[in-house]
Amino acid sequence: MTAEIATGLFGLLGAVLGGAATFGVGYLSTRTQRAEAERARSHETADAERIRSDQLADARSAAYVVYLTRVDMFLDQARELSDLMDLHPEGEQPRDQHQQYAADWHQLVAANATVQVAGPDLLAQRAQRLRDTIGALAEIIDKRYRSRRWPPGLGAGWERVWSERLDFLEAARQTYAEGFVKAAPTSVRPS
Repeated sequence: MTAEIATGLFGLLGAVLGGAATFGVGYLSTRTQRAEAERARSHETADAERIRSDQLADARSAAYVVYLTRVDMFLDQARELSDLMDLHPEGEQPRDQHQQYAADWHQLVAANATVQVAGPDLLAQRAQRLRDTIGALAEIIDKRYRSRRWPPGLGAGWERVWSERLDFLEAARQTYAEGFVKAAPTSVRPS
């Protein structure tokens, strides 16, 4: 074998080995970068899901707070209207108080609609039951306002309202707490 052929063969062998080494290093580097990118994307997705979950829990909580505030405002107006009607059973009806009572009822209905949309279903059902129970109490008060005489059931109506309010409050607290329970992050296997 001549020196030129040997040099050519060694050059070719060097090029093949060098190319194979370069390809191997490049392949391993690309594979590592792809795995790191997938891990980063997975973490970004998990972070985005946690943020979305936290925002949903906060939005629901805000809806529950507004609803309970409207419930309490309406109940305060109902109690005050009832007391005023008892103070003046034969006199002029407290029209201003009745108008505020009616306005608070409309705000309560609107706040209930927000909870119905915000959910979840259990809370929406409890909110509706509370609204219906308050509605039954309001019917008793409205009958008294129109006829100047109390129909039966006022005391039991108040008891049902407070019981339903407590049920809603407990369910809202539980739903709020569950909204912040984080799922374990998923692991990504390198490919």
